[in-house]
Amino acid sequence: IFQTCGQPEVRRTRKRIYGGSKATRGQHPWMAPLQRQTPDGNEHFCGGVLIRSCWVLTAAHCLENPQTEIQVALGKQNLKTKEDHEQIFDAVQRILHGKYREKALLKLQPVDGYCVVETKYVKIACVPDFFLPVGTSCFTSGWGETETG
Repeated sequence: IFQTCGQPEVRRTRKRIYGGSKATRGQHPWMAPLQRQTPDGNEHFCGGVLIRSCWVLTAAHCLENPQTEIQVALGKQNLKTKEDHEQIFDAVQRILHGKYREKALLKLQPVDGYCVVETKYVKIACVPDFFLPVGTSCFTSGWGETETG
């Protein structure tokens, strides 16, 4: 059971959009990198957000190929290395929402009877049950480039 949602346990870095900034470990603990198997190992191909212990919200276009076996690696900062606090789960169910075309859900396969365990590096995001007013400040996060060249 998760004690809090949407509250990282670390201090935020500078606020920037263009060019981005590198996040500190645990700054966005609800981020859920989606990985697929390749001949060279696992490859990051999309992102999602942990909304419940066994559920990840993602974009429907990430699930276009139903044959792709997906793993979700929570608690990660560096996608290229194994990290002590990561929690890895297989996705066992995909739900594409017919009314909201670009939204999809992934159900995680429990390990030893449990899905995700809340830690300093893994938390669920808060999902509001109301519409946010126009002009509400928001942020985005992901594993992209922070500079060009």
